[in-house]
Amino acid sequence: MTASKLMRRVRMIVAYDGTPFHGFAINPKVSTVAGSLGGSLQQIFQQPIPLVSAGRTDAGVHAKAQVVSCDVPAHCDLLTLRKQLNSLCGPEIIVKEIAWASADFHARFSAIWRHYQYFVYNADFPDPFKVSSAWHVIAPLNLHAMQLACDPIIGTHDFSAFCRRPKPDNEPDLEGSELQDATGEIVREKSLRRCVMQASWKLMDDSVFRFDIRANAFCHQMVRSLVGTFVEIGARKRPSSDMMALIRSGDRAEASQLAPPQGLFLTEVGYPSEITDRGV
Repeated sequence: MTASKLMRRVRMIVAYDGTPFHGFAINPKVSTVAGSLGGSLQQIFQQPIPLVSAGRTDAGVHAKAQVVSCDVPAHCDLLTLRKQLNSLCGPEIIVKEIAWASADFHARFSAIWRHYQYFVYNADFPDPFKVSSAWHVIAPLNLHAMQLACDPIIGTHDFSAFCRRPKPDNEPDLEGSELQDATGEIVREKSLRRCVMQASWKLMDDSVFRFDIRANAFCHQMVRSLVGTFVEIGARKRPSSDMMALIRSGDRAEASQLAPPQGLFLTEVGYPSEITDRGV
């Protein structure tokens, strides 16, 4: 029996506090989510376990439901494995769910949409209990103005004005878009066209605004750049009509400041039902 036949694919739903980590992707020089999770898997199985995630979050960005796929020894008990991982990685990283998946399930390439949320704490003074989970903005924000600016981003557009330009192929971008070609090889997607399916602002209480956005994929820093522009619109520093003008211009220099990472959460990842129902 070959080694591949002894391994079986699993799908994990992982939540983490991104505050102490330098992003998801493995970086031997700093602490990352994949480094901690992968290191714990290696400790348990005494062999390297490569990980694939649905989204590669930046430093300080959180996840409520990151999806991770990997191959583990087929004989392992998943309930025990989840307990072991949570003991080794918690409380900053918690495996919420784990299940067997079909061999062709791929956390990134099988996904058809990602859902992010961004939280803004709008008050005169910062809240010490929201410092690591929301962007504190002092200027009063107008919900109606920000909601009006959502309409232009829905649909398929070139989001060059809101994305960091992709790096050369020999310099992998942390959250750059990657695709599989017909041979299964990973190739870098140079286009910054994305399809946004949902975008909306909601006032959660008297001081917390929540931005929800769902799209087939996101280019690097896209959500945080959009939020920075929305906040300037909400603070009446620029009109709601600027959002469409920015999309048409494709000029990153014309967009607003980048919103800080701590307010951003990867909330949910969507897959075709025939993939998620299979092998679980």
